Amino acid sequence: MIRKFLQWLKYRKVRSSHPAKVSGTALTGDLNKERQEFERLLGKNSDIKFRAFTAGGRNFLLLFVDGMVNMELLNKFVILPIQQAPEQNLKGDMKQVAARVLGVCDIGFAEIREAAASVVLYGDGILLMEGCCVAATVGCKGFERRGVEQPQNETVVRGPKESFTENLRTNTTLLRRKIRSGNLTFEDYKKGRQTDTQLCLVYMKNLTTHRLLCRVRKRIEKINIDMILETGYVEQLIEDHPTSIFSTVGYTEKPDVAAAKLLEGRVLILVDGTPFVLTLPFLLVEAFQNPEDYYEKPVYASMIRVFRVFAFLISIFAPALFVALTTFHQELIPTALLFTMAAAREGIPFTAFSETVVMLITFEVLREAGLRLPRAVGQTISIVGALVMGDAAVAAGLVGAPLVITVALTAVCAFVVPTLNPQQTLLRWLFLFAASMAGGLGIALGAIVLFVHLISLRSFGFPYLSPVAPLRTDDLKDSVIRSPLWLLRRRPVGMAPGNPVREDTPIPGGEEG
Repeated sequence: MIRKFLQWLKYRKVRSSHPAKVSGTALTGDLNKERQEFERLLGKNSDIKFRAFTAGGRNFLLLFVDGMVNMELLNKFVILPIQQAPEQNLKGDMKQVAARVLGVCDIGFAEIREAAASVVLYGDGILLMEGCCVAATVGCKGFERRGVEQPQNETVVRGPKESFTENLRTNTTLLRRKIRSGNLTFEDYKKGRQTDTQLCLVYMKNLTTHRLLCRVRKRIEKINIDMILETGYVEQLIEDHPTSIFSTVGYTEKPDVAAAKLLEGRVLILVDGTPFVLTLPFLLVEAFQNPEDYYEKPVYASMIRVFRVFAFLISIFAPALFVALTTFHQELIPTALLFTMAAAREGIPFTAFSETVVMLITFEVLREAGLRLPRAVGQTISIVGALVMGDAAVAAGLVGAPLVITVALTAVCAFVVPTLNPQQTLLRWLFLFAASMAGGLGIALGAIVLFVHLISLRSFGFPYLSPVAPLRTDDLKDSVIRSPLWLLRRRPVGMAPGNPVREDTPIPGGEEG
């Protein structure tokens, strides 16, 4: 209770230090004054354009941002219809004129100057008319945007090969194409005092629980920051355990994955300007799942998932086990292998721990260089650098060949579960230092601490280790193993208690005749 009270008090202080925006100033209908006021609000910038023209004895002012609007659309459906309209059609207020003359389908109205300025900054135009205190907002966005392409991180052999883009409306359209249901709901937010970034909360109103929605909405409303440039900002401001190395918020760039999450009762957060979508809640078992698992045979998909789990364990434990065995527990190594490893390490002036640290640092440097350099150069650096430097280090007697093999195996396994790559790197170093101090006992104690920490984590009210801890037998059908689709009859426990059954298909192949 004390902790919740302190969090509430801190939130009240933040809200009081950053008061909410005022409603704004009403438009006056004086075009000269409005032009001055908009120049004050938006600044006298070269890309802020004012276009004044006269038609039917009335003066008009069109305001837009050059480069963010479609000029052909403005000229064809706004300016030209007004100039060619009969004089009687231009009488009355802005709403009447727009209904008679304007042919653009996306038309709104604004009576507050600040609201109209915000519309301009989002890429639309506003039309002002002399003597009218209402402005027409014209949907005419025309800035350059990236098309729907293949995903860069979540590549698949079988399945949809489209990914989200940086445009929010394109992303919502991709979701609509996957889920053609009136229950699919979008809620818009604007966050970032300087960037005014548009966020979109997406959920299925017949599946998502009210408790989960309230938690997500409350955390989004508490966001008070100058800028939001990517989903990573939102993730760090709404997650349950900000001090943990494990993220309790998932992300994806594939519309089919996002649609599957929604149909389980989860919630999505879309951010304008990024192709990554946040999924809430996020459980650890989801990191070992791939969308292609559901498009392949269940036996093969289950085998691959087991391989991913083993690869994850190898990536965090292999260097630590090498140090523990060669330094503390040589008796556990088979005699023939022990003699081979001793011969390989003969003449090396460093300890096993020092060798491992140097090789892991080298691997991290090569990996970072391969990621940041241009694609063709990066692949050359990572492959050639690893081969040349590893062979040269062994030939020079600085490291042994068994260690090079161990680090190489660790590096390969680390890329099998890319979602947990940051966590694997940190855990690899933590277990390495534990093994250097206490050998196998240090690794065991570290594993216990890690497991206890994972049990304590929750993601928006859901246990992070579910369905393993607490044990939920129904959800085990889609965890480390993937049961046939006709056995996955129920949604994950607690996700959609009001509508838990997601399929009721008979077992295939049972027809007679």
